[in-house]
Amino acid sequence: MAKDHELNFTVEERELKLAKCIIKYPDIFTRVIDELLMHGLCEYMYQLATAFTDFYDRCYCVEKDKTTGEVRINYRRILLCEATANVLGKCFEILGIQPLDRM
Repeated sequence: MAKDHELNFTVEERELKLAKCIIKYPDIFTRVIDELLMHGLCEYMYQLATAFTDFYDRCYCVEKDKTTGEVRINYRRILLCEATANVLGKCFEILGIQPLDRM
């Protein structure tokens, strides 16, 4: 199994930016609760959505090598997508907004 999976520890700048934005959520949540100012949560959601869009445009979760046809799945990036969806889902829930399943 180790031969089938290549460990790659290089991180794209956009991945790091998105991850840093995701880990701000507990602090943002605490501040919103303490200050009772919901606009801080909305601003955070905008920042997270912007970071995700930038990430999604440049960092592929599934890539196919053009010469060999080998498909490579980047699970770290898939986890970033899932974490983003979870955080945004919680934010929508806090705001009482029913998010769309698809656009």
